[in-house]
This record gives sequence, C-alpha cells and structure tokens, in this order.
Amino acid sequence: MALRSPVKRLSAKRKAERDMLRAVFVRTLKPGVSYEQFCNAWVPETDVPYPAKVSISSNVANERQVITIIELDTTPERFTALRDTLTRPDGAARIAELVESTELEGLYDQVLDDSAL
Repeated sequence: MALRSPVKRLSAKRKAERDMLRAVFVRTLKPGVSYEQFCNAWVPETDVPYPAKVSISSNVANERQVITIIELDTTPERFTALRDTLTRPDGAARIAELVESTELEGLYDQVLDDSAL
C-alpha cells in the first residue's frame, strides 16, 4: 500500500479553504528595553476583536531578541487591506524607538500544517 504525500493532502485541502499567511518579524531590542515595553508599543488599542492570532516570543539564547508571528486566515491579495489594522497607527515609530535591529521581516504563505501529518 502506497503512502500518500502529506504535501498532496494539504494541497487538496487548500483548494477548498482560504490561505493561511504568517507575518514574521525577528527583532533585537535595544539594551534595557523590556518585553513589556515592546508588547505595549506593539499591541493595538482597540475595542474591535483582533483579526489574527499573534505570538511574541523571546529567544532563549539571546534575551534581547524577540520573534513576532501573526497568523492570518486570508490571501496575500486581501492582506494589503488588513495590514493597517494589525498594529497601532503609530506602531512603527513606537517600535523603532525600542528596536536596535530587524533581522527578519516577511510574509509567508503556509505550505504544510500538522493536520496533514
């Protein structure tokens, strides 16, 4: 009995469902900046439910490095319309005051998830 490829299963699943995008940012905070300061600068102030799943994690090998992953159940084409709702209007300026460098910034289209395994 031949095993079916999980990638083929996911490809079939994706035809019936919307895309899953991930916006990923890896940043190094300036010395003395706390995670709380960074999160407070990033998290939008709104009563509207947030349109995505978000995680901000610290690097266990470098306490100043954080990764932000925003999961969006949308297509790349619709992402442009959502982009401005994902952070504070002044979010980029607020974060720039706290960040020494951005090592990675990208938008990724999911090609495999655990449901295919």
